[in-house]
Amino acid sequence: MKLISVRTLFAYSLFVLACCQATIGAFAAQQQAAGQPPVDPKTTTRLTLGSTSGEPGTSVVVPIYFTPAEQFPVASATLNINFVSKNMKFSKLDVGAAAELGSVNLKSETRDSKNEQGLDTTTLTIAASVPEGSGKSIPSGLLGYVSFDISKTAVPANISLRAEASGQLTAGGAAKDMRAFGAQVEVLAEGEGGMVACFFFTH
Repeated sequence: MKLISVRTLFAYSLFVLACCQATIGAFAAQQQAAGQPPVDPKTTTRLTLGSTSGEPGTSVVVPIYFTPAEQFPVASATLNINFVSKNMKFSKLDVGAAAELGSVNLKSETRDSKNEQGLDTTTLTIAASVPEGSGKSIPSGLLGYVSFDISKTAVPANISLRAEASGQLTAGGAAKDMRAFGAQVEVLAEGEGGMVACFFFTH
């Protein structure tokens, strides 16, 4: 497998921060168009995946960006990512800068199943939490990086990463307005080259 350096991705962290800040207004507009309440930075906690692409037989890395609600710090968060897994498999979860600096513990597990069309799917569950009783909260920033292996026999296609999130507040109780924004992994034809976690946000 050809591996994309996590160190290279870390170098793009400031770019990701700026990109996410610039998309807050777009989030609100898209949520309203979908019939959902707009994103409110004061009350809405967000987990955002970044889109990327790669050729068959390579590994791709998807960043996870965490934006806590200004008025409701979060002590733990659970992110479920569901995707069709015929041509792509979960490889590993790496800790991001925000998680490392905030002493956030990250765990992952997968569950395989089939969807309504009979296609093989995987649900990747990522749990993030601060030390119990510390009174701390998960900080804003790059929470982690998810690596996926694209099958050598994969054909050009877009693999959707559908995301759902839930969490617990530092002050106690469930986070009431916690949203996850999914992304896509584009499988390219051989020779086209891939993006190094291009950080396009698709919702």
